[in-house]
Amino acid sequence: MFKRFFLTFTLLFILTACVPATSTQLPTMARIPDTPLPTALPTSTPTTISPTSELPSPTLPEASPTPDSISVSVPTETLLPLPTLNLLPTMATTAIPKPSADSGVIQFLSPGPLSKIVSPIKVYGYAIPGHDNQGSLDLYGEDGHLLASTLLQLYTPYKWAGFYLEMSFNINSLGELGRLTLSTKDDYGRVNAVNSVHLLLLAEGTSIINLPGDLKERCVIIQPVAGQRLSGGVLTVLGKMNPFNNLPLTLELVGRDGSVIGTQVVAISRTPNDDGVPFRVDIHYNISKAMWALLSVRQNDDRIGGLMYLYSQEIFLTP
Repeated sequence: MFKRFFLTFTLLFILTACVPATSTQLPTMARIPDTPLPTALPTSTPTTISPTSELPSPTLPEASPTPDSISVSVPTETLLPLPTLNLLPTMATTAIPKPSADSGVIQFLSPGPLSKIVSPIKVYGYAIPGHDNQGSLDLYGEDGHLLASTLLQLYTPYKWAGFYLEMSFNINSLGELGRLTLSTKDDYGRVNAVNSVHLLLLAEGTSIINLPGDLKERCVIIQPVAGQRLSGGVLTVLGKMNPFNNLPLTLELVGRDGSVIGTQVVAISRTPNDDGVPFRVDIHYNISKAMWALLSVRQNDDRIGGLMYLYSQEIFLTP
């Protein structure tokens, strides 16, 4: 009896202990499937996202050559025209030499002497500007008649100003000799520089341009020097000249008011070389007060009436 009771009690105890344990575990096991799988999957970064992120990575390296290819092609296109642009100044500098220290006040680089010219005539060269940065360009026919004339504006921050222009002309014959003359004046209206070139003017045909002649100054005054103060009534002039022709030189002293103080003529002849022919001349003058005077050396044209060349410098004279 007692054993039966003990067994019964023991069985009830075991069943009682198992029921709460079973009821406690069941809810725990039931929550596991209730947790949504998508919520847990995103947190596992190494398994899902890393393969996906590697897929566009090949596209990213492919994009890097694109800027590299652009950077290579752009400089290539930019550098191509540079040799052409650099050649232009080189050609211009070679064709048009810059004046040297002994270059003439007025230089004709084109046309050269006895060029055959059909209208219009293209003229370019260098000149030291005169008053108001101006110069006068004149074209004369073989009878001395003025065929064309124009006023040049000679602007430059340097000593010489470059000029270029076209000048139209008409002649009544098939061809004739002409003279192209450029002259400048100083601040007092005195002609202080003249240079000329002979041309063959044609009514029709094709222009044939000769090379320029010697661009050095034709006249060099050794004594007196520019700005020198002199007195005594007699001015001794020493110099040398590369003349255009065999006509004599005329030396003249002109005051700032335009008055001629003194004049002297000296004979000269051309020589086979261009070293210059030396000359010496005494100019007598008579003044009552100290003054500035322009000493000029000029030579006329032996083919066409008028002035072919003039060179000058200013000096100071006292009684």
